[in-house]
This record gives sequence, structure tokens and C-alpha cells, in this order.
Amino acid sequence: MAGSASLRRKPRLRTELSETDEQRLQEAVALFGLPKAEVVRRLIRASVQAGPALSAENTRAVVELASQVRMVGRNLAQVVKAIHRGQAVRIEDTEPVWRGLHEVIAAINDELTEMTVAYGSKLRREAKLALSAEISGEELT
Repeated sequence: MAGSASLRRKPRLRTELSETDEQRLQEAVALFGLPKAEVVRRLIRASVQAGPALSAENTRAVVELASQVRMVGRNLAQVVKAIHRGQAVRIEDTEPVWRGLHEVIAAINDELTEMTVAYGSKLRREAKLALSAEISGEELT
């Protein structure tokens, strides 16, 4: 049976998925019209081709955003300390502060969302799973 040694089976992967991940995989199968195994194979290949989730520029942006989040946290801590010391002003007088904090948090959220959406789009293109809207959007740029 010397010939049977050369008929090796391909490596296989068996994994357990959470219900949420299984649902996402089913959605990808339906969206791209491919079998589960092909979706997984393409995503594995693309994850290596697309490179790290964050570019050097995005990493610097995340560091800056983290700094802003810490600054917001310090401001909130100061407000809470003032409240505990009885030095807090009326809530109506603090509205501009809260509005400003909300705007900073919304801007941070928007920037992080933009980074992750862009990477997801890049990953799908690398996996040849790009949606038609992503492809037409690229042609416009």
C-alpha cells in the first residue's frame, strides 16, 4: 500500500461557533452565495493578505483617541468630586460641559467606526467578497 500514503487527506478544521457567530456565517453565506467552507477559506486568506486590522496611522489615531477618552474621564471625575464637596453648580449651568463631552464622545465613536468599517471593507475586497456598493464606492474615489 505504498500508493495510499501519497493520498493524504487535506487538513480539516472543526470548530464550535456561538449562536451569534453561526448566524453571522449564515448571513455571509446568503449574502455572497457561497458555501460556508468557501466563505471561511476566503476570510482566512484575506486576513493574511489584508494585514493588521490597524495601520500605523490608525494605531496613532487610537492612541490619540484613548488620550481624549482619559481627558473626558478626568473631567467627569472632577465634576463628581465637586458634587461630593458640595461645590457643584446648578445642573442648568453645567449643560455646556455635558454637551461638549457628548460631542467629544460622538466624534471618538465616529472615528473608531470609520476605521473599523474601512478595514472590514478592505478584508471583504481581499477575500473577493466585496459587496456591490463597496465596489461602486471605490470606483467613485
